[in-house]
Amino acid sequence: MTYPIKQLQASYNPVEDRILLTVERQNQQTYLGWLTRRFLTILLPVLHGQHPITGEGLFDCKPPKNKGPKIHQSKTVLKKNNNSHHPVYPLGDSPLLCSKISFTSLKTEQAMFHLLPDSNQGIELPFTPILLNFFLKAIKEPLEQSNWALEVNGIYGLSSNNRLH
Repeated sequence: MTYPIKQLQASYNPVEDRILLTVERQNQQTYLGWLTRRFLTILLPVLHGQHPITGEGLFDCKPPKNKGPKIHQSKTVLKKNNNSHHPVYPLGDSPLLCSKISFTSLKTEQAMFHLLPDSNQGIELPFTPILLNFFLKAIKEPLEQSNWALEVNGIYGLSSNNRLH
């Protein structure tokens, strides 16, 4: 199984004092979301596999024996594509202001989490340890640039050397 995620990027915007999350799916759909300091205090426990309020583990205590689904990324993604690559923005080309997190199908292989604005649809992502670790890696540098004093560590027994292939 491969993830429908082609690219996951984050960048700090000092003017907005927010982190811009960009999620590009394999079907060229692109989702944009603002992550604020307040929202990240809720999101970081989730990215570490814990419920944001209770701190309860959302995964089994032991890391899975298998490494989970592979995430494939072609090398051409890293180059600018001069072909007719026109991203589609299903939720609009202005970033959503993420303020809530919801989960569906927790404790199953189809587990998902949703980064939501106050109203309307949000960004839906697979809730797996591997994707969460990539998410943490994507926001690590922007968090350091923000000087918000929020800590990012690897999760769930996964090596921090995991990379998209």
